[in-house]
Amino acid sequence: MKAVVYPYDFEFASVLKHREMLKNLEIVFLTAPKGFGTCSKDAYCFYGKESGFTICDIWDKNSYSDMDTLLIIDSVLKIPKEERLAELGNVISSKLLVINLVYDSEFIIDLENICKKQGAKLMSGFELLEDKNQISLSNVGIPSELNRINTPIVAICGLSPMTQKFDLQLYFRDYFMKDGYKVSQIGTRDMGYLFGFHSWGDALYTNCFSETEKIAKINQFVKDIELVENPDIFIIGIPDALIPYTQKHTFRYGIPAFEILNAITPDYMVMSLFNGEYTDEFYEEMIKMCNYKYNADVDCFFNSHFVPISRSINSDHLSYSYGNRLTAKSEKYSVFNSESIDDRDMYECVVNKLVNYGKFKAY
Repeated sequence: MKAVVYPYDFEFASVLKHREMLKNLEIVFLTAPKGFGTCSKDAYCFYGKESGFTICDIWDKNSYSDMDTLLIIDSVLKIPKEERLAELGNVISSKLLVINLVYDSEFIIDLENICKKQGAKLMSGFELLEDKNQISLSNVGIPSELNRINTPIVAICGLSPMTQKFDLQLYFRDYFMKDGYKVSQIGTRDMGYLFGFHSWGDALYTNCFSETEKIAKINQFVKDIELVENPDIFIIGIPDALIPYTQKHTFRYGIPAFEILNAITPDYMVMSLFNGEYTDEFYEEMIKMCNYKYNADVDCFFNSHFVPISRSINSDHLSYSYGNRLTAKSEKYSVFNSESIDDRDMYECVVNKLVNYGKFKAY
């Protein structure tokens, strides 16, 4: 399938970088509304690099008229409702397969109405999977006691959202697979379906189960994947944040992280941070917090590209910008910066620890 992406912004850049790992999907065009200020710019304009992709105006249908698939990503919620409805109404036609990766009930209803009116087929990310019977969190049982997970687990968490957690998940997936390891993976975002791996889906946030039942289901979810796929390594992304950012921006108070980290025990855990300069005292406090609150050990820190925009802190939705690339360092702890996802160093740290603990075989 040849796809045009709408609306492209920096949150999709990691997918573009690792597009060779996509399943049955070829990204050919990237589009955005004029309000994003990126039309006619290179897709890596946020990074000061070149990707070979130029971002098109969503209204310029002639640029991508031969595409058969429209991929809608969750950045669409950044666009005012009336504007995005007008843009989608202009773009969607009966010849397009529309793939929606957005979990928002109001948006889904609007999109269903547009597709029905235009005669376009609409699919969810889950329907992209070759195995439509793939294990999901929603359809596993509740065990009477937690299962032992025998496969080594690499967990990626973030002190806050928008700290390149998905970039890290794809980074580790890429290197483990290139070195011949069989990888099972649960991703923080539905874009994981594009790569053929599992997602937490909305079952993690349902009110149909108590928190204790969710912990048991998460454990069974991971165990069922282990039994079916028999992986060498698990990569598990932990959604949302570990702690609230402000009283307004609570990010579910770290409850999903608490549930997941009580259901599994990571063998290596990466904590991703906003771009900044941090002290060893800060790292020590974060290690203690994870140890006592989540019963988990932080093995390394990742200093991401992104920072929250200060003027958005008091608004309903927190906005982010590409940071000043401040370099974090430490005399005592393992700290990596955003440039680390361009080399093997962080990956080698993970492999070395797992090998030294006798839980892994180096290829």
